[in-house]
Amino acid sequence: MLIEHHNRGIKIIDIRKARIRDRKMTYNWLYYSDFSDYLNDLGGISKEAIPSYEYYKKEEYMDFYFDDSQPDKGRAYIIVCKKNGKIEDIGIISYTSFHLLDKITEFDIWLKKLSLTGHGYGTKALLRLVETVRDLGYEKVIIRPSKHNKRAIKSYQKAGFIQEELEPKNYYLSEYIPKYSDGDYESGGDVFMVLKL
Repeated sequence: MLIEHHNRGIKIIDIRKARIRDRKMTYNWLYYSDFSDYLNDLGGISKEAIPSYEYYKKEEYMDFYFDDSQPDKGRAYIIVCKKNGKIEDIGIISYTSFHLLDKITEFDIWLKKLSLTGHGYGTKALLRLVETVRDLGYEKVIIRPSKHNKRAIKSYQKAGFIQEELEPKNYYLSEYIPKYSDGDYESGGDVFMVLKL
């Protein structure tokens, strides 16, 4: 649990396990919030091409992220902000490992609205999930932001991630290299970052 002091009280940033009931909310944060236009633009997704919720459930954030059924493949957490006795869900963060070599996992994160960016909440959530995956036995974390998402890159650097040149065979299982080695953006469109635990 990470605590941030403000002149109007103490703000605590923590994470909790996401549940199936949270999945639709996380989908809306990603594709239909006031932050979505920016994220979708980075990913080259037009309003007409936003993936359906059914696709999100079957191809992006399957049940195991929300029900503890396959923690070796991945898990999603809700980022929560606690202040003056009030608790607010402010984003999602996850780790994914099914496509990577042993002891390596990949993080993904987004916040539910634009006004929550730039306050260090994402960095604090990253550090909290780092503690969790370290306890699970992982030794490296990768993250791949768009090269244009300077704010995210800075946040990841604050959490200890270092930019590296990607050598896919050092991170990805061979059968997943064709699908995942280019990342979520066109080839060369992202920054490959690593945190050694």
